[in-house]
Amino acid sequence: MILHQNPKTRITIYSKSFLCFFLCFFVISKGAAQTEFQWNLLADMELSRAGAQSHFYYNEIDKDHRDLRVGLSQLNVIGKLMLNANWMINGRVLLERDKGIKTNRLVFPQLNVQWLSKERRFGITAGSFINPFGAFNEKQLSIDRDFIGLPLAYSYYVNISDQTGFTEGLGDIADIRVNNTRQWGSTIMYYGGYSTGALFSWNLIPGKVNWKTALVTGASNSQKSFTDPLHAGIISRLKVQATYFWEQGLSLSHGSFLRKSEVSTGLDQFRNFRQTLIGTDFRLGMGFLEVSGELIGVFYKTPVLKVDDDQFDPATWDTPVTLSGFSGYANVKYELPFLPGSYLAYRIDRLDFGEESYTNTSVNWDNDVLRHSLAAGYRISQNLLARVFVSTQSVDNKSWDKTQRTFRFVLTVHY
Repeated sequence: MILHQNPKTRITIYSKSFLCFFLCFFVISKGAAQTEFQWNLLADMELSRAGAQSHFYYNEIDKDHRDLRVGLSQLNVIGKLMLNANWMINGRVLLERDKGIKTNRLVFPQLNVQWLSKERRFGITAGSFINPFGAFNEKQLSIDRDFIGLPLAYSYYVNISDQTGFTEGLGDIADIRVNNTRQWGSTIMYYGGYSTGALFSWNLIPGKVNWKTALVTGASNSQKSFTDPLHAGIISRLKVQATYFWEQGLSLSHGSFLRKSEVSTGLDQFRNFRQTLIGTDFRLGMGFLEVSGELIGVFYKTPVLKVDDDQFDPATWDTPVTLSGFSGYANVKYELPFLPGSYLAYRIDRLDFGEESYTNTSVNWDNDVLRHSLAAGYRISQNLLARVFVSTQSVDNKSWDKTQRTFRFVLTVHY
């Protein structure tokens, strides 16, 4: 039996959870002499418009909100409770647009307990924390990002779902529904950027070399922390500050991702279906100019859903299909010396897919994507940031050229 919850009831429950969360922080901070509580508030007001073929699953703009639109897109409350010099509790409450539609999705993406050694050489974090893969995940708040739109690896949904595995034409062609919800696949990296588990951090050479490793509940494309069955994964990143102007990172992520669903009858070894990511990121900065980017190779072991039968191909139950792809982007940012607090930036973004090995054809398992983006920003004051973003993208084998353009202007207030 499927239970449908009234949206107003859901908001009420979320509101009570929000209140309890901060009451706990308040009580603890008042009751312990050594504790210190810090909090920050961040809100994004957004004006947007997009082309005729725009969709949340392709360029973050909902298909029913392509015309000129203005409203609150995100509200954050970030809290840190420092119990003493070594222990702290970190939390974040996020109210955002659900799939780009209404601002009614209230979640707690981050809530963890963290221990740091006296010299800050070692650290252990337990709970939900920022996925350590790559450099982009560290930019969870909008004020940390030069571009409003996310890179393709974090925003473009591909033909692999955590409930239906690989399905040709998933979403725009194949109308596959699970619990009456149409499946659109998943992004290579979950755009929320958080994982649940335990994280170990080690500053091998303070200020020069840092290594992080996390044991988490599933692969990096998983959007749910706790699933049926419960998955496991490992994520690791080595960051090297080679010189004062050059930072380089090497990352690895490996974990299972497939969940039980009404189409998964016949499957029993869910942990055989895995995603592996290998990536490197870089940042070069000299004077007013900065160049940065990321390269990610992705590999899947997945079952294949036969659209005509609404069931998995039995041949892929015990022998998963191997699919691979590549994503990469490069940013160029220039800070205007005559207008402190301002910048101009350009990004080129690419998403490529390998061939469908299981059909012995030369057809790729999804359509390659190329996106160009321009951005500009200006810090009006210490607590007010204005940014504008335009993008255009082309998708192979689709007549979508010039119809997935976006324009977004965001005014961010933060305290």
